[in-house]
Amino acid sequence: MRILGRILVIATIMLTWAAGAQALDCTSCHTDAETLFTAGQALGKTLSKEQVEKLLVNQEGCTTHMGMVCTECHVGIDRFPHPKNTNLANPCANCHPDVADTLNNSVHRDPLGGSSFVLQCWDCHGAHRIFPTNDPRSPMYPYNVSGVCLRCHEQQKYLAGVHGQGVELAGLTGAATCISCHGAHDIKPVNEADARTARRQISFTCGRCHGKISQEYRKSVHGAALMANDNPDVPTCVDCHKPHQTPDPRSPRFRAASPKLCGHCHANKKLMSKYGLSTDVFSTYVADFHGTTAELFQEVTPDQPLNQAVCYDCHGYHDVYKVHGVGRKKINENLLQRCRVCHPDATPKYLSAWTGHYIPSPTKYPAIYYVKLFYKIIIPGTIGFFLLFIGTDVYRTRKRRREGGHHGGAS
Repeated sequence: MRILGRILVIATIMLTWAAGAQALDCTSCHTDAETLFTAGQALGKTLSKEQVEKLLVNQEGCTTHMGMVCTECHVGIDRFPHPKNTNLANPCANCHPDVADTLNNSVHRDPLGGSSFVLQCWDCHGAHRIFPTNDPRSPMYPYNVSGVCLRCHEQQKYLAGVHGQGVELAGLTGAATCISCHGAHDIKPVNEADARTARRQISFTCGRCHGKISQEYRKSVHGAALMANDNPDVPTCVDCHKPHQTPDPRSPRFRAASPKLCGHCHANKKLMSKYGLSTDVFSTYVADFHGTTAELFQEVTPDQPLNQAVCYDCHGYHDVYKVHGVGRKKINENLLQRCRVCHPDATPKYLSAWTGHYIPSPTKYPAIYYVKLFYKIIIPGTIGFFLLFIGTDVYRTRKRRREGGHHGGAS
């Protein structure tokens, strides 16, 4: 009976195939798990649950390829049992040759230049249930993209960043996804000049969403140096904002940490010496009232709003310009405007209370230098004098006591 059952299954399948490939209803087997399992047994194979699930085709919904017959993609499947080693080449390339060419210039290229890509089309788009990318059912819809890319790429920290949270938690389809920054079919290594994530290109990539900011950056002292001669030392968007775990720049934590962010370059003596810049810029900020308070906030209460000036309050966010060549008058006008944000009653004389990131010296702010020098001498000198005075007094007192005791014993 068992053998007879297998013969009947094979005969039924063979008769169906005999009707012709175009008329063949592949779904008579590939939509029913039990039929697939029975067909496997008829051929002497016991399919596992996982194997059966891979062979099942879900026909629910109107997909992009509705109307196409199975053999247009599954080339060579024209008889039963199905021949081995079919579909070694990617069938999608037959209808989408332009995409195939783009893929072969990306990180997912076929090493041999064919259509056996490192990442096949169905790995991202699905195999049978393929929907337009603007359909929420598509794996390439904005809030589904990260789930696809993170299968291979260990960048879970994207989900903790402001973009990932915008997509995953808030459902914002306009927030940046992996594709927004890296591209879809044209993904290039970051060290290639035309990659969207290359240093020279990154401001344009971010500028797709942050247009005005990216323009301001390219005009700034940092962006202009990058655009002019590919300066490898200046920061790009991702140096300050991180590429994947992008923090919210409006958060108190980001504001409190921003001086150290700037200090990563401006406290680096070797790097600053290349451009004739002093690291005193950072050390003097940290030493003054604003910087000391910012450091304290970051260490103790990083999530509490900081009401003290940080670097970008004075120098700007993305529109940072050189101070050299601007002129003292213009600098003071701009600086007073910045100071009045927090100190509305400030007058031009208010600026004289600040040493401008300079360490006082005999030639620069001499009055402050000599006052500090006076205190450096008088305070240790005063403390030393009194310690010496106390020490000699204790010595004299103890000596007298010893001498008094000695004379008393002699009498």
